[in-house]
Amino acid sequence: MNKYLITSTLTIIIWPSLLSTAFGQVYPCGLPNTTNIVQNMNVSRNRPVIVIGNVSEKPYVVVVPGNSQQLLTQIRKYIQDAFLTQNRLGTYIYAGGYKNRFQAQCWTNLLNSQGIDARVVYFR
Repeated sequence: MNKYLITSTLTIIIWPSLLSTAFGQVYPCGLPNTTNIVQNMNVSRNRPVIVIGNVSEKPYVVVVPGNSQQLLTQIRKYIQDAFLTQNRLGTYIYAGGYKNRFQAQCWTNLLNSQGIDARVVYFR
């Protein structure tokens, strides 16, 4: 058989399956495309003290520009302990700190897929 015929036949059969929502989008970190992912990302236990916010071991931070309470509520559907904060550049929502960029990008992709303008920022 002609290799082009086989390739086109397989493409015609498999392509609709790949485009269907049955397969669902998988984010780089393995999170399924779902609206009920809720994580506590900003509170960690460090010895007998609970640390909230920017931790030096987690320099990759997911931030969302803005200071709207409505936006914060929308983000908290996915990251329960996101909070408003500010620095010299303005107010933003701190959605989580991570040890590596890959983890931060995963959550950024999830928030972006929900129409939220999330970004990864490196804090020293």
